[in-house]
Amino acid sequence: MHARTLWSLVSLLVTLSAFPALAQDNPECLGSQCGKPREEGGGGGGACVAGVCVGGGCSVWVAYTDDGKTLAYTDDADGDGKADGYDNCPFSSNRDQLDSDGDGVGNTCDNCASTSNFSQLDVNGDGEGDSCDADIDGDSLANALDNCQFIPNVDQGDVNADGVGDLCDDDDDGDGVLDVSDNCPAIANPSQNLLTDPRCNADADGDGINDARDNCLTSLNSSQLDTDLDGRGDACDLDLDDDGILNDADNCPGARNRGQWDEDADGLGDGCDARYCVVIDPSHKEDCLDPHGPFRVHGGGSVVLAAGEKFRLPLFANRNGAAMEYVWTVTQRPAGSTAAVKDPKGVVTQSRRWSYAYQDGNVPTFTADVDGEYSIQLQAHLVFEDRQYPEQRDSVSELKMTATPDTKGGMSCSAVPLNATFSVLSLALLALLRRRGGK
Repeated sequence: MHARTLWSLVSLLVTLSAFPALAQDNPECLGSQCGKPREEGGGGGGACVAGVCVGGGCSVWVAYTDDGKTLAYTDDADGDGKADGYDNCPFSSNRDQLDSDGDGVGNTCDNCASTSNFSQLDVNGDGEGDSCDADIDGDSLANALDNCQFIPNVDQGDVNADGVGDLCDDDDDGDGVLDVSDNCPAIANPSQNLLTDPRCNADADGDGINDARDNCLTSLNSSQLDTDLDGRGDACDLDLDDDGILNDADNCPGARNRGQWDEDADGLGDGCDARYCVVIDPSHKEDCLDPHGPFRVHGGGSVVLAAGEKFRLPLFANRNGAAMEYVWTVTQRPAGSTAAVKDPKGVVTQSRRWSYAYQDGNVPTFTADVDGEYSIQLQAHLVFEDRQYPEQRDSVSELKMTATPDTKGGMSCSAVPLNATFSVLSLALLALLRRRGGK
């Protein structure tokens, strides 16, 4: 018998001997053991401790066979123990999965928790779904009084007084000729003869555009630029890109981005951000992590907390999943302080969105013992040579800490959240990494 064939048969027999039930029963229902697949792990949720997001999980074990003997590792973004694919709030921790209105969206992330609205539509982006929002378009006019509920129109302009605002009326003057073809949309002229009414030749704002064709009657805009093509010029449009987010609150006012995604947390939406550079400290956005630059670590920027409060030292880097050795050292302290970093040295290898998880049992923490200013230095060395910049394997960063009775403010939790610590590599594997990577 061919050696490869023989080896395949041996492997099959070993597998079947290890899982006898799989050879006899349907793996979706092993014998009499049927039921809902079991999930383990996760839980805890995230919390903001001393201004830093800690706790929570990033994955969960899921039993795909009914008796729970076969496990797979899958994503659990919110760390509530529910796999993302089966979580009715995948980005908001809710282990109980409560859904009061039965719309398939859990209470903790439902923008209308008491009104069924699976679509979660929110025209003005205020966090309150259209199904339960008293002012859907956010123009400060209640829906019942708004002649254009889905488009902001504070002036409530209604040329033909038909109860439908001009911004959502396709025939403003009611002369039977649609605005898109009407040579004088604000003045009824079914004959389309401009000579019959001199008002059709007026120019109220003096921008050289006849009022009949001016998309901003009271604002100078000779270019007639209308980015979202909604009939209202940019000069007087409260929502330039027509994405449902008013200009003042839109992180990309000139590009449709209803979700307001901002992956690098720099305040500029992904739809109009030309450079990806991860902001760790919102108070110093320029001090960001560029994945395309040389290897660099970041210690979190600055934090304000109370003396005696234990603080988990965060570790960020512009490389994901890079094995690195680190050392935390106190380089500045107020008079009378003898505080030191607990578990200052170690190796990390696993990260999620540029934030590294420490090995369980070896989490660097610092507790200020007196009020004052502290500086804690982070030194990191790549175990393996960096592909992009092989000569750059070391980086240093500084964390500024202020211990004070007044702990208002502190580090922002909104930039890039820290993950819970979890076991990474065995001691033997870490030793192997050091031997292979060298110094």
